[in-house]
Amino acid sequence: MISRLSESKFVNAYNILCAEMTGTNSREAIYPTFCRIPENGKSLKHTHFEAEIFYIVNGVGEMNIQNEKCLVKSGDLIRIPPFADHELVNSSSEDLVFLSVYSEDFEIPKIPQNVLITAAPPTPNGPLHLGHISGPYLASDLISRYFSLRGSKTERHCGTDDHQNYVNEAARLADSNTENFRKHMRSRILNGLAKFNIAFDEFLEPKRDSEYQKSVLQFYYQAVEAGIIQTSEKQYPYCDHCDEFLFDALLEGICPHCKEESHGACEHCGFVASPYVLEGAKCARCKVQAQYKQTPVSTFDLSKFFPLIKDDLEILNLAPRIKKLCQMLEKHGAVDIALSTPSGPGIPIPNSEQHLHVWFEMAAHYKNFALSDKHWVHCFGFDNSFYYLLFIPTLLRAMYAHAKLPDSVVTNEFLSLEGFKFSTSRKHAIWADEFDANAEFLRLYLTLHRPAYTEVDFSRKTFEEFSKGLSKQMERLHSLALEREYTVESHGVQKSLVSCNRITRDVESAFAEFDLRRASRCVLDFMDRTLNGAERGLAQKLMLRTLATLMAPFMPKESEKLLCALGVEKAVWVKDWVRVL
Repeated sequence: MISRLSESKFVNAYNILCAEMTGTNSREAIYPTFCRIPENGKSLKHTHFEAEIFYIVNGVGEMNIQNEKCLVKSGDLIRIPPFADHELVNSSSEDLVFLSVYSEDFEIPKIPQNVLITAAPPTPNGPLHLGHISGPYLASDLISRYFSLRGSKTERHCGTDDHQNYVNEAARLADSNTENFRKHMRSRILNGLAKFNIAFDEFLEPKRDSEYQKSVLQFYYQAVEAGIIQTSEKQYPYCDHCDEFLFDALLEGICPHCKEESHGACEHCGFVASPYVLEGAKCARCKVQAQYKQTPVSTFDLSKFFPLIKDDLEILNLAPRIKKLCQMLEKHGAVDIALSTPSGPGIPIPNSEQHLHVWFEMAAHYKNFALSDKHWVHCFGFDNSFYYLLFIPTLLRAMYAHAKLPDSVVTNEFLSLEGFKFSTSRKHAIWADEFDANAEFLRLYLTLHRPAYTEVDFSRKTFEEFSKGLSKQMERLHSLALEREYTVESHGVQKSLVSCNRITRDVESAFAEFDLRRASRCVLDFMDRTLNGAERGLAQKLMLRTLATLMAPFMPKESEKLLCALGVEKAVWVKDWVRVL
């Protein structure tokens, strides 16, 4: 179809004259419109979800996009991003004529070239269970595989959270030497990750890494010298019966914010209360009401420095519960966070009675990521949101003006098991390193049912039914991949090309928002489409190859097997599948 400016019929729209080049009832992919602005006229300032292009045909004007103005003239091409306020003003004595082109299709952001992916370190007070796997560890692996498949350079960082007193308590209950227990559980954690084909480029062991410990202490001294950390006497909860200072695993009480049971970091509302402000403190070991001893504690005034990161938090795509947590901090009065404890197992501060709390240690290590120019994606559970999004970023920004928050955060709620929360201490769990079913199928299942915003229940029976169905589907897919008939009519190939390009774009869109559930659902739906569609021969092969590629982040081994059956060496991301024909 050819449209001519001289033959176009202009009508009033957006406060200017516009002539559509398509039929009024059409739903075409691209919407080109001739536009005319008379002398001293201007378009209505507006915004929309589509990206838009202006090509100036004739005249001179002033373009205003998000309050940034520039002169434009004949021959200029202007790109207007989605949701950007824009207007065009005619600044000449003749009509300003331009061509507007937009599409109702969505736009996929450009992927970063260098990606830093971190996952919250597991505590070696027990092995990993499926609840852990379904959270930050599988998420970080999926994201890493996707970005690598798209050509990005990725770095994956994690480690064990060795200095938690939960490790000491678990070892005591197991009647085991603490260090031997910690090493054993770290080994089981690594085996659990390997079982699900999850790996990291760096997996720290703080208890045995002297350079790591030195860097943490150096960070502490810098913060003290900068006046960011204060040390004062606090009335700290203490158990006379057990002869222990009470914090974390040894402390029970009531959250002063939501009045639910808490160890200090409240799993209900997410707020963190330092041990000396937790209400009704008692010993978690013997249940005796706490006494209090005056002892020096290093603290950080979170409420004082929090405004430094407030605007950055608003940019992040945060879950509703995390947004509420941020609002709680703003409304609360003074909030100081204890950075040290009166006893171990944290890194001891030389010439002091204090030991560094594990979360200060975490902040010292995360400095390396906050000062990096790489795109940083951090994966963690909601129960740690206070530390990862409020405490650590605020402390680092107070120390370094250019320290950044994660560029993206991927959070999760709890996964429960048969109606009850997975629990390491109560042994109510399915241990990752002992899992004996198909780990590839479980990777996909856990992603489909990922507890992104609400708690989700895991049922063995439901998974077994899913696994049986998926096993049959994979057998059929491999059988189809091994067939060698390619003769089809051209229109069948064109139809499959549209399907392959559409699903690829849908998966890209889901990963751009880190919506892993939607991405996995797209893949599973396309699997059904490939198996039950009318395509045969070359058209079907094209869909099989597309499916095998899109499966790669979720079921890497199954993807490799399917590609091998198709005679393809490895998965390669293709933006336009017509290129492979």
